[in-house]
Amino acid sequence: MEFKDRLKFLLEKDGVTAYRIWKDTAITKGTIANYIEGKTKPNKSNISILASYFNVSEEWLATGSGKMSRSNKIKGEEPFVVTKSGVKYYEMANGRYRMRVPFIPVKAYAKYIDECRDAEILDEEFEEFDFIVDKIGHGRYFAFEIKGDSMDNDTKRSLSNGDIVLARELNKEHWRNKLHTEDFPNWIIVLDNTILCKQISNQDVEKGTIMCHSLNSSPEYSDFELKLDDVGQLLNIIQKVSSVF
Repeated sequence: MEFKDRLKFLLEKDGVTAYRIWKDTAITKGTIANYIEGKTKPNKSNISILASYFNVSEEWLATGSGKMSRSNKIKGEEPFVVTKSGVKYYEMANGRYRMRVPFIPVKAYAKYIDECRDAEILDEEFEEFDFIVDKIGHGRYFAFEIKGDSMDNDTKRSLSNGDIVLARELNKEHWRNKLHTEDFPNWIIVLDNTILCKQISNQDVEKGTIMCHSLNSSPEYSDFELKLDDVGQLLNIIQKVSSVF
């Protein structure tokens, strides 16, 4: 039995789809499909994530050797930590965490603009998305689906249409200070009529303005200035899940 066969067995046994794994672990649907078809072999990180997800032995999943079941107990669906902002963290066997945050797909942009900044509403009204992280973070985190091609320049830096990003809210009290754009070049910018994904290439602290820059060099995506007074929410992007397979 090869890895692809063991993975198929687990999918059928638990009634799980590639889409569900993508939602729960951030391993893309295309990657899972390639594993199932035997086109690619998983790296150690994904073996660990999948073994934790299905509650099986990493050695068995990777090689077929040993017992399928884990010798140690894995935490169930009870969160290890729920932060003050409502972000849920679940322990994984490899010492990392599954971080569960509100998910705002493109179809829910308008709804989010109307109802954002209210944690209770978000918990009730929006779907959730999981990311794999190394440590517990305190703050307000959200997952956004990227819309359009303005941040796609055909490189690994691209944020392509359909990608899912993990973003952390920056409190308004910090907007008048110099933004940490070197550490966090990509941002989600919530306006009263749309949600943008841009780089902030320049900031005038005195005037309270930012210059928005797109990675796509096409003329329709030229730089433009925004007044921070017109911005409802600023979030720096810290992780992405690509939709490009």
